[in-house]
Amino acid sequence: MLEPEETTGAKIDIPFRFKRRPLAIAPDFRKDWKISVLLLILDISSRGGKSSLKRLHVINWAVRSERHQRQFEETKDADSPLFAFKVRFEPAFSRAVEFAEAQKLISWIEGDRVQLTQTGRTLAETIKRNDEILKPEKDFLTRVGKTVTEPGAVRLLTGEGIA
Repeated sequence: MLEPEETTGAKIDIPFRFKRRPLAIAPDFRKDWKISVLLLILDISSRGGKSSLKRLHVINWAVRSERHQRQFEETKDADSPLFAFKVRFEPAFSRAVEFAEAQKLISWIEGDRVQLTQTGRTLAETIKRNDEILKPEKDFLTRVGKTVTEPGAVRLLTGEGIA
């Protein structure tokens, strides 16, 4: 068996230290981004600031990237299921819903539905007024508007009721 010094090569005789550096995290993994998007979905694209969790996940999937937005709009207009595009029910988005509830930005109603609270509505209005943040997301949600109904979201997910 070889001795450790024989396998490690030359010794390093100068001091060195490790320094922790921040890691870049994609915006869609940041809970603040997800909570903000949740509030915008409820405010801009939901009737009365209410929505089912399934519908929120569908719209959250769509808002994540330009490609998803394009696929969503093409599919919605063609009245075909989104399943082919691998809509994901993201655990990170579900956690954002839980955080939003803990901060009293939303509240649960009727089982699997959430509703904006007054605090959440105020924060959503603040986000909408700031033209420097979440512009692509706000533009997409404004384009889609309130056209995605609860049954429509389920239909887009499952293909039920599509000829």
